[in-house]
Amino acid sequence: MTNSGVSVKYISLLIGIIFSISAWAETLEEGYEAVRSGKLDEGYAILSELAATGNADAQYGVAILYKEGWGTDKDIKTAFDYYQKAALQNHPGALFEMGWFYQAGENVTQDYAEAIKWYEKAANEGHPVAMYALGGLYYNGLGTTKSEDKGMVWFKKSADKGYPPALEFVNEPLR
Repeated sequence: MTNSGVSVKYISLLIGIIFSISAWAETLEEGYEAVRSGKLDEGYAILSELAATGNADAQYGVAILYKEGWGTDKDIKTAFDYYQKAALQNHPGALFEMGWFYQAGENVTQDYAEAIKWYEKAANEGHPVAMYALGGLYYNGLGTTKSEDKGMVWFKKSADKGYPPALEFVNEPLR
């Protein structure tokens, strides 16, 4: 095979991938737009089809729909399963939700230490609400040794991202 033959195959493959990614993104946006405009059944159909292909953003969207009962029956276990699939792909929102499930004891046994693991992953992906939640667990010694200093570090990181409750907390007098 000549270099030009390899190049043509490579370029054809690359063009196919680009079009697939573009169609994927377009379909994802269509699903989210359907949900935003109140067409929940349509949004659910689009996002669940895309979620089945392994798209973490779509899996996260479907998890929200199941958690809230929008466009489908409310099903916390299925929501958890979709959040977990997206979290295993490092989706920041899904990582946060996994932490929330363990902190709240929703669908799982309450486990603050496990919540910390998920929140840390989300925080390391830049999720400000996870940073705030993590700050609260450290500050209050839930699932870990109490450390107001470590808690404040996370509260400040969250505040630096502009999260209003964190801004309020770190700017409170006597802190």
